[in-house]
Amino acid sequence: MKDLELRLATLAKLLDNPAAPVQERLVEELRRAERTLQQSVDYDELDAALKTLAVLARKFHGAIVPTLHAFVRSVPSRNLTQGGEPIAASRLRHRSASHLICDAIDVPNSLRYVRLEEVLDFLLDLSRNDDEEVCKKARRALDALAEFNLNHFGTLGARPQTAIVESLSKRGDDQLREDADAILSVLRVVLSSSMQGHAFTYNAVTISRGSVVSGAGVSEMRASAIALLKRMYQLKDEVSYHTSVLSVLNAATHRESGAVDGDTTRMFERDAVTVLTFLRELVAGAALPLVQTIEHQAYWDYFHAATPEIEKAALQVRDAVGLRPDYQIYKQLIGFEGIFGDWEKLRRSEEEWDYSNTKRQEAARHLVDSIGETNQIEWRDRILEFSKTESEDLATFPVYYEFLELLGQTRPGLALELVREHELRMRPFLIPLIGGLWNSECHQDIDATVQRWIDEGSHIETIAKSVLKGGASRLAVLSRVVARSAELDNRYALSVAMGVAAALYGEGCNPAKDVFMTALREMAKRNDASWASTFWFGREFKRFAEAMSADEQAEVLASMVTLPELSYQAEEVLRAIGEKNIDALMNFLEERLTVEIGHRAQRRRDGGDLLDDKFEAIPYHLHALKNVLQEHPQAVLAMLRRGFKGDEAASMFPYRSGARLIKAVFPGFEPEFQKLLLDFVASGDRVDLEFVLAIVRSYGGGAPILDVCKAIVKVVPQESKEWRTLAAAIKTIGGVWGEYGLVNAFEAKRDEIAAWRADEDALVRAFADWLTEQLERMIAFEKQQADEELTLRKYRYGIGKGED
Repeated sequence: MKDLELRLATLAKLLDNPAAPVQERLVEELRRAERTLQQSVDYDELDAALKTLAVLARKFHGAIVPTLHAFVRSVPSRNLTQGGEPIAASRLRHRSASHLICDAIDVPNSLRYVRLEEVLDFLLDLSRNDDEEVCKKARRALDALAEFNLNHFGTLGARPQTAIVESLSKRGDDQLREDADAILSVLRVVLSSSMQGHAFTYNAVTISRGSVVSGAGVSEMRASAIALLKRMYQLKDEVSYHTSVLSVLNAATHRESGAVDGDTTRMFERDAVTVLTFLRELVAGAALPLVQTIEHQAYWDYFHAATPEIEKAALQVRDAVGLRPDYQIYKQLIGFEGIFGDWEKLRRSEEEWDYSNTKRQEAARHLVDSIGETNQIEWRDRILEFSKTESEDLATFPVYYEFLELLGQTRPGLALELVREHELRMRPFLIPLIGGLWNSECHQDIDATVQRWIDEGSHIETIAKSVLKGGASRLAVLSRVVARSAELDNRYALSVAMGVAAALYGEGCNPAKDVFMTALREMAKRNDASWASTFWFGREFKRFAEAMSADEQAEVLASMVTLPELSYQAEEVLRAIGEKNIDALMNFLEERLTVEIGHRAQRRRDGGDLLDDKFEAIPYHLHALKNVLQEHPQAVLAMLRRGFKGDEAASMFPYRSGARLIKAVFPGFEPEFQKLLLDFVASGDRVDLEFVLAIVRSYGGGAPILDVCKAIVKVVPQESKEWRTLAAAIKTIGGVWGEYGLVNAFEAKRDEIAAWRADEDALVRAFADWLTEQLERMIAFEKQQADEELTLRKYRYGIGKGED
């Protein structure tokens, strides 16, 4: 790798050499790289060719992008090799065609202002790539292409951004639709009000920041970008798409704080007014979620308005929104982004923002009361329209949920119509409707509908969740849900039912425990522990766990042994049981560690990649479980010691979840924990000693392990394999900083054991001398490496002023 870097650095220095032999050599290098990219299947050759092309790009800019286009289209169909052998499946995660394509994206960086339109097309093409990483990197490169660069702005002005906007504006509607996400991201960048610059030397990066100004073509470019966005808004009839376009348009109304010249102020004012005028024109026909977005954006433009003209344009949007009476109702029920109150007062005082959910809930109750025979159809249509609003988190609709639940209780006829005749539209909101109907005079009607759904196997999870609203009186419904879910093998519904049963038990419904256990056993039959990560059971689960018999607790834990990972929800379950029954918890953890060993052994037999194993016995960080285990260090160590056996125990322990458990529970190598380890050392048992060595090796040199290390040195033979293990543990380091970070770290290790060289124990002195000699060699080697690396970096990046 270093040889390649030196060769590329040399090529870079030759680019400006006019000598004919040098120019011929550069052409040969270009042709060789092109042939490699066209024909080779060797990963390393292709990688080196891309790096060579990146260096030569500045010299042969006309040939680079076509070569890259051909390469990225052909390389996915090649059977790549490395060292003459097919790349093993386990290495494809780092040596695949997609990785080469990602590298190809970096090649034309130096051409972005010379062959801008070619680079733009190249990156847009890759932004549609099926590989997610390729797509993401291409889009990041597109954004970088569109950024204002403070280092070049004085020379180029807005010419690159203007060329990008002009190129995009020439495209047909179909092209704009196809690349809409990437193009919107680019337009957001070109409409940014700030610019940055970066300057590099061998040992520093200097970042500078400035404000966009109106000159050098910026003003005209921004006007064109806004016009393109207004055109793109019309290309799709989707609320989510329109919201994205409005978000980018909103970027055009922002400006950097601080003093700017009059022309720049007028440019930002013009753009803000243009956008706000467009928003005002949209209000009358926009879908209600979009009206909410428009109101929200216009208010904040008003709040930050730098000129009276912007204030005026924003208030005109407000007035247009006020002419949508349907939106005023929508805002009370749905409006998680709506603006409540007088805008002028809101801007003057934070107290005016005190429009809590309590006020909206009161308004919702009045709205329910207003529904009667004369306006029921109008309200039905309104609710159906409101229910189109999409959100990834239904918790954003608390007021609407309460409104629908109250509607079910007090206007059951309308609620039943919504449930029965508009089932699909109301699917996201069936829970409050069912809950309200169960507490209405039409409870028998909704019971019949729910039973029909259960028989059909539809809305099973929704029915389970709605039982929380029905309470203990609907426990029989939850039992039917469990039975039907088992018949349908609907495991998510079983998990939901378990969470609901646990919650009902916490509310005093004791029979809910039997429903929980029935669903648990159905999940256990399927070897599925996903229920433990479906709900946040919380502290109330402790009472539930205490009410279980020891056998039931063991059942719960046994069902969780195969859980792929211990999420924070699962930890809450384990904590609740562990606080009551630590032995059961220890047995559970021991079983998980055994399962993990079995998984790894099976993958090795199958020739699979161990990194692809999705089973994680112990997470890297414990949350709820950590405090429970810290109170029982002896039990934790005894459990791990029982599983410490076999030929691979000592060598593999640091890389398995047993070591992860130790470090998660005792991250600081606490004194009480050390004392227990010293007891193992003093036992005189060979396997006990190997167990402690494995733990020490797991922590490495970042923890206070030296006292335990010294105790081990005193009881093992001189220059034994145990010495080598201890040396590896002590020499282990964490992160380092700077060119000589490793040198400094190893010097610190050497100094830490310096006092051992005068210890009263002869073995300790001998070990210290032996290890110090190794550290001295490592210090000398790392210093030489750092010196060479520093020289190469100075050669490649140059040095700052006043430096040698």
